[in-house]
Amino acid sequence: MAASKAFSRATRASFNRAAQRIGNLRKNMVKGMHSGLRVIGEEIMLDVKAARPGAGVPVRTGALRSTGRVEGPDTRGQVALSFGGAAAPYALEQHENTHIHHQVGEARYLVRGVERWQAHGLSVSKALNELDAAIAASAGR
Repeated sequence: MAASKAFSRATRASFNRAAQRIGNLRKNMVKGMHSGLRVIGEEIMLDVKAARPGAGVPVRTGALRSTGRVEGPDTRGQVALSFGGAAAPYALEQHENTHIHHQVGEARYLVRGVERWQAHGLSVSKALNELDAAIAASAGR
């Protein structure tokens, strides 16, 4: 009987240590996931800001593009991407109105950026290559 009590105390202590380690791993995983979401948000924003014909934020003067920002993660782990600042109504009109023709950029630019996102920065690399090609093509006109 004494042996079983000692065994159950040791087992309980072992389980408590394991539970503590699992709890610590969970906390670290959550922190890592939050920072990972921030990286994904930054990659999407880079793709959207690398405006080119048919993709990215509409650019005429660059004012709208300069307002793009990534915020977070907040206490719930959420990351927010936004454009507009004081010009939010203008940014919303440019984003939502699919009848506006943009020489550079596109309507629904944030949604499209999320749709284009690929892991490991592949969408950003592709966007920058497309931007370089567009610049080279315009220089050759």
